[in-house]
This record gives sequence, C-alpha cells and structure tokens, in this order.
Amino acid sequence: MFNNFHGFDIKKTLIALAALSVAGLASAQVSITGSISTAYQSNLAKVSGLAMTDNTINVSASEDLGNGMKFSASMTLENDAGRGTEFTRADQSLSLTTPVGLLAFKNTRSGGNQGAALIAPANLADDQWSSAVITRQQIDVLAFAIPVNDSISLVLSYIEAGNKDAVAVTPTDLASAKLAVGAAGAGGAVTPGNVSYVGTAKYSGNGLSVTGQFVSTTFTDNALAGLKIIRGGDVQTTSYDLSAIYDAGFAKVGFGYDSSRRGYTSADKAAMLFGASVPLGAITVGGNYGTRDEANFLQLAAQYDLSKRTNANVSWGQDKQGAGKDTNSQYRISLNHSF
Repeated sequence: MFNNFHGFDIKKTLIALAALSVAGLASAQVSITGSISTAYQSNLAKVSGLAMTDNTINVSASEDLGNGMKFSASMTLENDAGRGTEFTRADQSLSLTTPVGLLAFKNTRSGGNQGAALIAPANLADDQWSSAVITRQQIDVLAFAIPVNDSISLVLSYIEAGNKDAVAVTPTDLASAKLAVGAAGAGGAVTPGNVSYVGTAKYSGNGLSVTGQFVSTTFTDNALAGLKIIRGGDVQTTSYDLSAIYDAGFAKVGFGYDSSRRGYTSADKAAMLFGASVPLGAITVGGNYGTRDEANFLQLAAQYDLSKRTNANVSWGQDKQGAGKDTNSQYRISLNHSF
C-alpha cells in the first residue's frame, strides 16, 4: 500500500508517470527506479534498533533529438523511512547532449570528487559527510563537459551555494556573523551566499580513473565579513582537490586529496582520503579512512550480493570530530534492494 506523505500521493504520481511513459514511447524513454533498505543499527549518537533506511525513487527520461543530440532529465525523491515522514526532493538534472559536448543544469550536493576515493561498500547511519573531514552542501550547477578524446574530458562549471545573504546586516560580533553567513543550501531564486567557478579535468583508462579540479569562490560582502569574524582572520577563496581510483581486478584502491578549504584561513589543514575494496566472489570487503588535522573517520564493511539488485551488508565505523573530542563508533546490519 502506498502512503500519502504530507499531501504527496506517491501512488497517483507513479500512475501518472507510467501513463506519461506509455504515451511518449514513440519519442522518449522513461524509467522509474529506486531502492529500499532495512537495518538493525546504532548511529554515532548511540540511538539503536530496527529501522527502514535509505529509500529512494528516481524518475528519468531521455529523448533522441536526432543529429547527434539527446535531451535527458531526472529527479530523485528520498525518504528516511520514519513512519509518517515525507519524501523530499533530492537531486534533479536537465541535460542536453550535443556533438560538441554535454550541457547540464543540476541541483545536487557538493563533494562528489572529494568522496570518490571512498570506494568500500560502507553503509552507515552517519557517513563521511557527518564527519569534520569533508562536508557537503546543496548547490545549483550549470556545467559544460567537453570530451577531448576517449580518455580525457574537461568540465567547466558555474556553481551557486548558500541559501542567501541571510539578512542585510554588517556583522560586528560572532552572533551577527553567523547570521550573515547563513545556513548552507540552495535551490531557488535567492541571492546565493557564494558563487564558484570550477575547472575539472578527468582521465580514465587502463584501470585508472583520475579527476582533479580547481575552485575559485566569490562570497557576498556580508558573508565574507562574517566568515572573517568566525575564522579569526582573512579567509581563502580558492581550493583544489584530486581523486584517483585504480582497479587491478583482484582489488580496487582509491586516494583523495582536498586542500585547505575556501572560507577558512590559510592555517586550515588539507584532507587525505583512502579507500579499498576487494571482491571475493559474491562477497566484497573493504575500508575507508579520512583525516584532516585532528579529525578522522574509519569505515569497515562487508557486502554479500544475493543478486545483482539485492545485497546484505555489515558495516562498522568510528568518527572523531577534532582535538579534544571523543571517538564514537557505530554499526549497521542491512538488507538492501534496488529496482
């Protein structure tokens, strides 16, 4: 039985989408995919017990426009599966493939390159994004990807982040500084707290995948003034990161580097990330580790594939938020299915 989540009737929506897909078969391809998971877990806050977790519904469509051009669209809905909780909008994208390159607009979350090296099949309630090593926020992205050859591509991106310059206030103390910086977020026609220009280069071949990017950010005047108060000095406006993954067949290893961060002073430390996974028939085992200054996290996992779409996973992790902070641990035993 499908539930109605705060006025969002999933059953009616899926029926409507299915009807649209049938009506448009002559010119477009529409698919509905998703995932559902259940687990026994304990998170970093030591809340434990049975839970339904990580449920998603993805709707995607593509249309061949001819002359080497294709239009694609996708939207993902997420639900943390507490009974009575609603599905929320997650990633969305529109893209146009041309003979020259791919033009895409996305509402997504940052950190994709930094986290790419963490390749172990870890499945935990509080993942690496809950750590103080790497974080992410919601962003609006306009990107143009240009294939140089079969192995190399370049991507130029314009990114808006930060919900807004929270209020029109010139910060003079810590409280007003936090107000001026505002909460992280994006996704509407509001003044972004910062705008970034990103250049990305990607290489893939012979089992090796390498991605490097350079980011330059412009903060609003109030956000920049607030950051200077919060950080205790001038903050950086550029950063760079790198990820490399090598698949040797019998094992896969990943390495990631994230320089000192934009919006922090030059005293900010860089992050180092490591990942490894080893396939053992239907079982895959691996681990992820990340560190920045006195903060770090560790994840260990084993996954058994019951089929191509169903698996059982056992994961354990620990996290330290920084100097003087406790090291907390967590675990999750989950059954996961995609459709």
